[in-house]
Amino acid sequence: MEPRLSLRDLSHEQILKLQADHEGSIIFPNVSPKDLGGWKKKHPQVIESTKIRHEYNFLTGSLVIKCMPMATHDSLQTFFNGTVLLSLSEKFGMSQTLSLVTVGSGTSDWTGSSEKLPDAYVKLPGAEFPSVVCEAGWAEGHEELMNDARLWLLHTDGQTRIVLVVSFTENTLKHSLQAANEEPEEEVRPHGSTSEEETVVDSIDGATNLNDLANNLMDLNRRDKLRQPLVGNLSATLHVYRANEDGRDIVQSFEATLLPQPVVDGGGPKEFGITMEELLGDSVPEGQDPGDRIMFCLENLRDFIRRSIPDTERVRATRRAKKLLRMAGVWEEEETFAQSKRRCRNPPGA
Repeated sequence: MEPRLSLRDLSHEQILKLQADHEGSIIFPNVSPKDLGGWKKKHPQVIESTKIRHEYNFLTGSLVIKCMPMATHDSLQTFFNGTVLLSLSEKFGMSQTLSLVTVGSGTSDWTGSSEKLPDAYVKLPGAEFPSVVCEAGWAEGHEELMNDARLWLLHTDGQTRIVLVVSFTENTLKHSLQAANEEPEEEVRPHGSTSEEETVVDSIDGATNLNDLANNLMDLNRRDKLRQPLVGNLSATLHVYRANEDGRDIVQSFEATLLPQPVVDGGGPKEFGITMEELLGDSVPEGQDPGDRIMFCLENLRDFIRRSIPDTERVRATRRAKKLLRMAGVWEEEETFAQSKRRCRNPPGA
């Protein structure tokens, strides 16, 4: 997503406002290390804030401001972290597992020429960088995700051995599933009639409750009555990258389509694996085979993604409801959280 502001003017307050209206990532391209240093010096509150997450990739010169991630974006890290912890605890017991690895998601900042926050990771005690990293992308293009993989695999002194990438693409066109050679049918309504969506929007007034409006949008969405669905048609692909033998670039060692799931089983792989050696390096416990694998079931990952979609729809319904209230002049952006809660419990005119 293209930034609306120049880096020089990107203050703490402006970032918080951008985060309130955006999801995924806001990318500021062509940022030099000198530019980055000047920005940090001018806006120290941004760096100290616990509410703002930012990344910098020196390979691409991109500064990324992380906005609210959707549940669907986070489904990869939930699936990966759960699978790793369950598999290792079954093999070694939970106590030994916790002494062997830290399994986390986006809470640590590895610094150097770049500053990067992985969506999920496995890190060994005392290591500077994680051994395995997960990155999911929604607003970012696949090339941007590949550059993230290059940063981890080629610039961590070999400590990061595997990067898993899930790339989401969303088509928000209502008729995107129609055949390419078919013209979408126009919705035909009697002259003077209004759609259910228009009726809901026209009914907004000072007594409209935010949660009730969001629920109405959710109901319209379930019944396919929104002109623009809360979540469009999703495509998702999984890619597993490793460094090549000379360490100069990365290679894709595995790829699978997650969504849409093929209607006919083409006999492709149902799972992929990561060896104990790739995960634990020299810390594989004595007597254990370094070639043993943790297996990741593709169908389970699909299920995590599918189950996350209603949560993403809920967040988007609430955001859309706020926008509609704001357009109707009955929502103040500056309301505090406490005021908002009181408003939801006791709407005007109640």
